Amino acid sequence: MWEYFWPDMAYNLVKGLVAGGASLALQAVAPSALRGLKRLRERRRARKAAREQQTATRQGIERKLWRWLKR
Repeated sequence: MWEYFWPDMAYNLVKGLVAGGASLALQAVAPSALRGLKRLRERRRARKAAREQQTATRQGIERKLWRWLKR
């Protein structure tokens, strides 16, 4: 009778061990991964804000130049 149940039990045991190991690894890695994602998001926001500021400054300079040229 065990010859029928043993392959399924062995498969389920190995599957459980793999899932448990993956869960532990994820719990160990997740905090640093989240910190990395937060840093990446902050950098992107800072770059975008700098680009927008540079564009606004450039547009302001162009407006002043056009006003001066229209005189």
